[in-house]
Amino acid sequence: MIADKKIQESENSSVELSITLTAQSVEDAYKALVTKYSKDMVIKGFRKGKAPIKLIESKYGEELRNESTYKLLEDDLKVALDDVEEKYKPLPYSTPVLQNEDDLSPFKPNTDITYSVVYDVLPQFDVPEYKGLSIEVPTVSIKKENVDTEIEKLRNQNALIVSKEEPAKDGDIVTIDFAELNSEGKNDRNDFTVTIGTTPSFFNLDADLIGMSTDEEKTVSKELAADFADADYAGKTVEIKISMKAVKFNDIPELDDDFAQDVSEDYETVKDLAKGTKKTLQERAESKLKGLKFTAVTDALVEKCPLVAPKSMIDYQADQQLQNFAQNNNMDLETLTKIFGMQGQSIDQLKEAWVPMIQKQLNVDLILEKIKEAEKFEVTDEEIKEAMGDTTSYSPEQTDYVKDYITEQVKLAKVNDFLIENNIFTKGKKLSYDELMNGPAVEEIPAK
Repeated sequence: MIADKKIQESENSSVELSITLTAQSVEDAYKALVTKYSKDMVIKGFRKGKAPIKLIESKYGEELRNESTYKLLEDDLKVALDDVEEKYKPLPYSTPVLQNEDDLSPFKPNTDITYSVVYDVLPQFDVPEYKGLSIEVPTVSIKKENVDTEIEKLRNQNALIVSKEEPAKDGDIVTIDFAELNSEGKNDRNDFTVTIGTTPSFFNLDADLIGMSTDEEKTVSKELAADFADADYAGKTVEIKISMKAVKFNDIPELDDDFAQDVSEDYETVKDLAKGTKKTLQERAESKLKGLKFTAVTDALVEKCPLVAPKSMIDYQADQQLQNFAQNNNMDLETLTKIFGMQGQSIDQLKEAWVPMIQKQLNVDLILEKIKEAEKFEVTDEEIKEAMGDTTSYSPEQTDYVKDYITEQVKLAKVNDFLIENNIFTKGKKLSYDELMNGPAVEEIPAK
C-alpha cells in the first residue's frame, strides 16, 4: 500500500516521483511469495511443499524478500502513475528510472520503503501571444522571362525523340558500343545511351561522338591524365573502338497555337498559354509565400518561447529520423553503420548533428498543439471522412482509433491557416520568382 507520494519538478521537463510503501504491504508481499514458493519447493529431508517456512526463510529469505519487494515497487509504481495529474504522466518513450538502487537493498523487514523514479514529461509552458503579430515577409513579381522559361520547359517536356540520318552533334541522343583494344576491357559498354554534352562516360567520349553517323565505327586514342580517377588507368594511353548504333534528337514542338492546345484544352492560342502559365507561376509563388508566412510566425513564437524538449523526446525523434534516412537510401541500419564507419564517422554523430533541427521542430509542434487546444477548432464529419479516405480494410476498433487520430490532425492543420489569417504581414525584401522558389525549403501550404 502507498503511504505517501510526492512529485518534484526538475529541469528539461523531468520529474522525480517519490513513493513510500508501508511496512505492512512490504511484509504481506514477502509472506505471500514465501508461501507460494513453499508449496513447490523441494528441500533435502522434506517432501515437496512440506519444508518449514522458517527453514525456507533462513536459506532463501533475502532473495525472496528482494524479489517480492521489487515486484511490489513495480506494481505500486504503475498504480501511482495512473493516479498522478495528467501533466505528470511519463512520455510514452520515457521509462521511469529507479534512483539510488544500491541504497535500497538489502530490504529490511517491517520497515517502510521510500523510493523514487525519474522520468520525462510533456513540457509545461504558457503559449506566447500568437495573434496580431506584425511580421515581415518577402514579396515577389512574376516577369515575362519567368513565363518564357516555364513555357520552354513545357516545350522540352513535350518533345519527341526522333531518329536522324545526319551526323551526331552536341545535344543529340546517341546509342553506342565501345571497347578497349589494348587492355582487359573491364569498362567496355554495349548499348550505352549518351546525351552528347551532358551524360558522363568513363573515358569522356562526348567530343569523339560528334560527327559520327549511325552504323559508323572508329577507333580513338585517349591519353589519360596522371590523376585519372581510376588508378589502373592513370597516365596511360588507351585505344577505344566506338560503334555508333543510333543517332536521335529531341524534336521540340514549335511555339504556336497548336502547341498551346496540346498543353491544355483550356488554351486556344499562345496568348492563352502565356496567361495560363503566368497564373500557374503566381499560384506556386503564393503557396511558397504562404509557407514562408507560416514559418515566420512559428519562428517568432519559438523565439518568444524558447523551450527545451526533454532528452527522451529528442532521442525518439532522432531514432525515427535515422530509420527514415536509412529507408530513403534503401539501406538497413547495419549497412548504414558500416558505411559511416568506413568514412570515419558514426551513427551517433549523424543523430547529434540533427539535434538542433529536431529541437526547433519539437518546439514548433508543442506550441501548435497548445494553440490547437486553446482555439478548440471544430471539425466536420465531411472533413474527417475526406482525410480518412478508404476505411474498408479497418476493423471497427481500428476505424475508431484512426478517426480519433485523424480528427486531431485535421484540427492541427487548421492552426496553419489560423495563424496566417490572424497576424499582420508587412512587405519585406522583393525577390525574383527564381529566388523565391529556389530559396530555403519551407512547409508549403496549398493555396486556396
